Amino acid sequence: MHLSKEELHRIEQADLKTCVSDELTDIYEIEIDEKKSVSARVEEYIQEVGNPFLVRVGTYTVKIGYADCQETLNDRMWQYLRKVMERKDKSEPGVRQNGNEYL
Repeated sequence: MHLSKEELHRIEQADLKTCVSDELTDIYEIEIDEKKSVSARVEEYIQEVGNPFLVRVGTYTVKIGYADCQETLNDRMWQYLRKVMERKDKSEPGVRQNGNEYL
């Protein structure tokens, strides 16, 4: 399944607010053969899921977007977690137990 740039753009524009969650593929149910090449695994995933930008993960509907940048998803998650921790530190103290502070 090869998608043109136009097809990728169209499915990327799928609206999270108007989608029917039950019609989306639950990625928990997808099994990809890890022995295949990366390109073959990507191809298999797209065939299984249909729209790689809008999926279901259990009971959650997830819209996935990609930015054209050098930062990885891991970098972005650390940035997000640092911001959450900064806000939490400013708004409420943690719970202290055995000399350690927990959030």
